[in-house]
Amino acid sequence: MTFEKICDLAPSAENRRNSEGDFLLLKDGRILFVYSRYGAGDGDGDAADLYFTVSSDGGKSFAPPALLLSRASLGADNLMSVTLRRMKNGDVGLFFLKKTAPYQCRLYLSRSSDEAKTFSPPVACIPHRGYFVVNNDRVILTGEGRWLVPAALTEVLIDDETGEGSYGPAHMILYASDDDGVTWYKKSEVRPAGGFERSRTGLQEPGLAELADGTLWAWFRTDTGWQYESISHDGGEHWSSPVRSDFTSPASPASIKALSDGSLLAVWNPVPLFFGKSDRANGIWTGGRNPLAAARSFDGGFTFSAPFTLEDDPERGFAYTAIKELPDKSVLLAYSAGGKEDGGMLNRLRIARLRI
Repeated sequence: MTFEKICDLAPSAENRRNSEGDFLLLKDGRILFVYSRYGAGDGDGDAADLYFTVSSDGGKSFAPPALLLSRASLGADNLMSVTLRRMKNGDVGLFFLKKTAPYQCRLYLSRSSDEAKTFSPPVACIPHRGYFVVNNDRVILTGEGRWLVPAALTEVLIDDETGEGSYGPAHMILYASDDDGVTWYKKSEVRPAGGFERSRTGLQEPGLAELADGTLWAWFRTDTGWQYESISHDGGEHWSSPVRSDFTSPASPASIKALSDGSLLAVWNPVPLFFGKSDRANGIWTGGRNPLAAARSFDGGFTFSAPFTLEDDPERGFAYTAIKELPDKSVLLAYSAGGKEDGGMLNRLRIARLRI
C-alpha cells in the first residue's frame, strides 16, 4: 500500500471544528464530499451545518467548501455524521444526524434528483425518539436491495435537580427500508452480553458490512480494549451474542468497507489504552486514537492481513474514517486528524489517498 495526504480542512476562530464526512461519485465523474462544519463551539452538540466540497480531478484536489444544508433550515441545533449513497432509483442520498434539545438525536435522509444541487425535505430513518448515534459512512445497501442503518441507542440519564444529562451504555438497533428509503422500520437489536459488567460504553458506534456469502457482520466500539462483533445469517433478523473481535483498539470506531475485488479494507486504531498509554497529548484530548492503520481481508470473512500504518503522530488522534473506492481502484479516506494547534483531535479533517 502507498499513502498520500491530499488536503486538510483546518479549524479557525470562527470555525472550530470540521469532522465526520463522506464521499460520493457524481454521474459526471466529479467527487462530492460532505461534512460537518462547526461554528464557535466544537462539542458534538454545538452548532454545525453541512458543507460540501468537490473534486474535479479524480481526488487530487478539492474546491473551497460551501454550505449545503443549514441547521436553521431544519430547526436543528446540529447536523453531523454524514453518509452519502447512490439510491436505487438514481437519487443522491444524504443521510445525516439531526440533533435537537433536549438530548434528541436521530438519522434523517434527504434526496437529490439533480446530482446534489437541491435536496428534498428529510425523512426520519429512525421513527422512535431518543439519542441515537449513527457514524458517518455507515448506511449499507444489501444484495437483496434492503437499506440498513446500524444505530446505537444511548441511554441518557437526566439529573432531576439540574436538568443536565449524562450518557449511559449503548446497544445497537438495526433499522431497515425495503422501499428505497421511503419508509423505515425497526428490524432487530443487539445488546451487550457477558464481559460488560464494568463497561461504561456498552456497544457504541456500530458498523455493518455484508460479506460475500450474505452474512451480516456488525462491529462495535467499546472501552474494553477491543472492538466487539456480532453476526447474522438471516439478513439481520437474529444476531449472535457479541464477542471480542480480532481488532484491538481504544474507545474508537473502526471503519470497514468491501472493495470491488471482493476484499475488505479495515481502517482503525490498533493500540488500546493500556500500560500507561494516555488519552491526551500536549494537554489536549486525543482519545489515544493513534496510530491509524489499515488491513485487508482476502477471504471474504474475518481473516485480515497484518496492519499497515497510515498515520503515527503520537501528538494527534485519528478516527471516523470514510472510505471511498474510485474507478482507478485507489481509495479516498477522510478522517479526523487534530492536534494541539487545533484544540482537539476531532477539529481537523484530513483527506488522503490509499493506493493498493
